[in-house]
Amino acid sequence: MTYSLGMDIGSVNARVVITDSAGKVVHFDSERIVSNPRKAASTLLERLAYSISLDSITGAGVSGTASAIIPDDFGWQKYSSPLAAVSGLLHSHPDTRTIIQIGGQSSFVIDLDDGLKKPWKVVSNPLCAAGTGRFIEQQAYRLGIGLDDFSRIALQYEGVPPRIAARCSVFAKTDLIHLQQKGVAVDAMLYGLSETIARMVLALKKGTFREPICFIGGVAANAAVVRALDSAISLRNGHQVQITVPERFHYIEALGSATLSKDKQARVRLIPEMETGQHYFAMPKLTAVSSHTAESLRPVGEACRGYLGVDVGSTSTKAVIIDESGGVLAKSYLMTAGRPVDAVKSVFHRLLNDGAAKVTILGAGVTGSGRYLVGSLIGADLIKNEITAQTRAAA
Repeated sequence: MTYSLGMDIGSVNARVVITDSAGKVVHFDSERIVSNPRKAASTLLERLAYSISLDSITGAGVSGTASAIIPDDFGWQKYSSPLAAVSGLLHSHPDTRTIIQIGGQSSFVIDLDDGLKKPWKVVSNPLCAAGTGRFIEQQAYRLGIGLDDFSRIALQYEGVPPRIAARCSVFAKTDLIHLQQKGVAVDAMLYGLSETIARMVLALKKGTFREPICFIGGVAANAAVVRALDSAISLRNGHQVQITVPERFHYIEALGSATLSKDKQARVRLIPEMETGQHYFAMPKLTAVSSHTAESLRPVGEACRGYLGVDVGSTSTKAVIIDESGGVLAKSYLMTAGRPVDAVKSVFHRLLNDGAAKVTILGAGVTGSGRYLVGSLIGADLIKNEITAQTRAAA
C-alpha cells in the first residue's frame, strides 16, 4: 500500500493528513506551534512514523504560511493555501461555490465557478490579525473568557449586539473598554466580536455569496461566529442561507495538499535540526516572595472617619481607604477580568474583611477606565481621569 501526505503549516498549528491510493483519509494529526513551526512539523512526522512507514509515502505536499521550512531536497510539492483549500474541500463537497477560510492569523474568501477549473477568485485580508483567530483570542483574554467558553456565552445573547471595530485589534480593545464602562453584558460583547468577524468577511467580497457556502479553518469551530456569518450573509444575499462547516474542517488544506500530491514523487523523512545561529535559553523560575518592604496594614480596630478611593482599570481594580490625615487604613487590589462591577464588589468585600465597616466614609472618588459606570454605581462624590488622580496622589 502506498500513501500520499499533505501538511498545512500555519501560524498557530501544523496539521498532517495521510490518504491511501484510493484517496481515503487513513491518518490525521495536529501540533500546536509553540517555539517554531519546524519543530511542530518534525513532531508530526515523528509521531506518524510510529503508525505508517515513511518509505510507503510516495507523494507529499505542503501549504501554509510556514511551508518553506520543509527542505527543498525532500521534493515536496508546495501549494498556496487557496489551492490546497479548494482541492481538499471539493474532495468531500464538490458542489461548493464559496469557501470562507479563517485561521489563526489570516483569512480569505474563494468564489468558485466550476470546481478547480478557472476562473475562480480569491480575496484575502491584509497582513493583520484583525478578524482572525488571534483577534478572537486577544479580545477574549481581555474579557477573562477562555476560547472553550467563548461561543457558549456569546450564543446566550439575543438582540442587537454592540458594534465593535473590525479593522484593528487596538480599536477593538478601545471599544470593549468603552462598553465595559457602560456596563454592557459580557455575552453581548462576545457576540459583538463574533459579528465583527462576520463584517470583516463581508468586507472582503462585493456582491452576493454564491451557494453552497463552506466555512473552514480554526475559527469555524466557533459556533457564535458561524451564526453571525449566517445572519450577515443572509442579509447580503436577501434570503436565508445555510453555511456548512465540513467534517474535519481543520484539516481541509492538509487534505488538499495530499490529494494534489498523489503520484508525485517525494521523499518523506524526519526533518533534521537546523543550526540557525540563534540560541534560546529558558529563564529560571521566579523565586516565591516570602517577604516585602511594603508596610503591612493591620485591620481597622476602632471606629473612625475616612475617605474611599477606587481605580477601575481595564486590567486591574484597586481600592483604598485613608484617614483624615492621609494615612492608609485599608487597601485591596485584583484583576478586573472584563467585569468591572464584579471586581469592585470583590475589592469592597476585601476591605470589609479588613475592618472597613468601622470607617465612616466622608467622601468617595473614582478614577480609571470604568470610572463613570462604577462612580454611578457607588454614588461617588468625585469622578476624575487617571492623570488628575495620579498628579494629586504624587503631590
